[in-house]
Amino acid sequence: MSSDEELVKLCIRKDREAQKMLFEKYASKMMGICLRYTANADDAKDVLQDGFVKVFMQLESFEFKSSLATWMSRIFTNLSINKVTRGIAKYTHVDIDDQSDLAYEDASQDMSQWYGLTPQQVLAEVNKLPEIYRLVLNMYAVDGYSHQQIADQLNISVGSSKSRLSRARVLLKEQIKGNK
Repeated sequence: MSSDEELVKLCIRKDREAQKMLFEKYASKMMGICLRYTANADDAKDVLQDGFVKVFMQLESFEFKSSLATWMSRIFTNLSINKVTRGIAKYTHVDIDDQSDLAYEDASQDMSQWYGLTPQQVLAEVNKLPEIYRLVLNMYAVDGYSHQQIADQLNISVGSSKSRLSRARVLLKEQIKGNK
C-alpha cells in the first residue's frame, strides 16, 4: 500500500493528523496551480482552502485510477477557473477571426526572449495579463487543455480560445521585451 493510499484511508476516517499530512504534502503544488489562474495571492489562498475542503469531502470517491496529485490538480484547476470566470464579464473582448491568428503566429514561434528569466519572473509576467487571456494561456500551455476543452469549460467558441491564446502570447512577448 502506498503512502497516498494510507493517507486517503485515514483522511476518509476523519483522522486530523492524516489530513494535516495530506495538506502539507500537496499544499505548495496546489497553491502553484491556484496562483497561475488567480494571479492574486489572496484569491489563490481562498481557492486553496476551498480546494482542500472539496478534496476532503470527495476523497471517498477517489479510486486511484490516476495519482492522487493528478486528481487533486484537476479539482484545484477547476476551482481556480471557476473563481476567475465568475469575474470575467468585467473585460471587453473582441474575437479575432482565424485569419488574424496568422498575424500572431510569429509571436509564439520565437520564445528566445524567455531565456534568462526565472520561473517566478515568467509567472509575474503571465499574472499581468488580463484574466481572459491569462486563463486561456494557462489552460492551453500549462495544463494541456485542447481548444475544444477550453471552449467547453469557458463557454466560448474554439475560435475565441485560439484568438485569446494568440493575443496572450503577443501581450506576454511585449511585456517581456519591455522589461529587458
